[in-house]
Amino acid sequence: MEDNKSSRWRPAWTLLLLLLFVALTVTDEYSKLTSDSPVYFTWNQEFSGMSNQGGPDPFDLEFTGEPGEFEFEGLALAVAGEAAQVALGVTEANMLDRDADEGSPDGTETGSVLLALAEEEPSAPEVKPVVLTHIVESGQTLWDIARFYGIDIDTVVAANELNDPQRLQVGQRLTILTVKGALHTVGAGDNLWDIARAYQVKTQDIVDANQLADPSALKIGQRLVIPGAQAVAAQRYQLVGGNGQLRRAFAWPTKGRVSSRFGSRWGRMHYGLDLAVPTGTPVRAAADGRVTWSGSRGTYGNLVIVDHGSHVETRYAHNSRLAVKAGDRVQRGQIIAYSGNTGRSTGPHVHFEIRHRGKAVDPEKYLIR
Repeated sequence: MEDNKSSRWRPAWTLLLLLLFVALTVTDEYSKLTSDSPVYFTWNQEFSGMSNQGGPDPFDLEFTGEPGEFEFEGLALAVAGEAAQVALGVTEANMLDRDADEGSPDGTETGSVLLALAEEEPSAPEVKPVVLTHIVESGQTLWDIARFYGIDIDTVVAANELNDPQRLQVGQRLTILTVKGALHTVGAGDNLWDIARAYQVKTQDIVDANQLADPSALKIGQRLVIPGAQAVAAQRYQLVGGNGQLRRAFAWPTKGRVSSRFGSRWGRMHYGLDLAVPTGTPVRAAADGRVTWSGSRGTYGNLVIVDHGSHVETRYAHNSRLAVKAGDRVQRGQIIAYSGNTGRSTGPHVHFEIRHRGKAVDPEKYLIR
């Protein structure tokens, strides 16, 4: 009879013990959640990429609240699986150990990207080259090319010395400056000061644009970017082109009737251009340069010679009076003498010569009309 009674109560005791065990387990888990020990979260990358729904940035979370609130420190991003995971009680050290042991599903060394990695300094921006080469394609116009590189047409025209900007050929190679300005080819006798003055820019701007370690050591044929220079004006006044040829870029020394041209005259070679003007008419420099001679010189009479660099010089003869001396630097249009009838001359006039590499050339081919 006693055995029947205890067997009747056994299920009840068993149920009671089971309920007690469950209650203790829940209490223990709750105490863990409300303890002061830090709680660490890992976020699946899929969820971390979702749009921001407001509130503070997860990377900025570092709150320590009153007892009973969560303490967020050591927030980490994990790329460990497809589904979202929220793991409680996982430390950074455990995360690193687990990643090192298990590896990542995608075959990389680790599947977790810790917050510390997110705080790495951004890489430096890519430096855009200053000079590029563009190959003309079918249907492209100069306007299209200039707009693509964010510069003006004048910059392209000047850099390539285009005589007819409307006529481009497929396959033609164009030098492109990625900044507005001009491209200068260093000639013999050129120095940075003269170049900067000719283009009316600061020498330091040229040094910076070309990253010149030694501004005094320019090389003949070296190409310099002249930032901010007026491209059309720069091209107009560049005496020698990138191909080494003389350009039509000289100013007239004075205004007057052409009395004698370059070439054979009276059985002799006439090496200049004669302009008939009254005595005392101002004679002006045809381009920027340095005076290498100012004085009487044989059949030239009172002569001024100006060296323009790049093996180019101009001569102004038969003057009545000289306004400069050897060593002076002169600018285009500056008065350097006054016309006259000195030396071998049949009347008041200005004898004007252009010489390139020591050889006299026809001035009329290189004077700006």
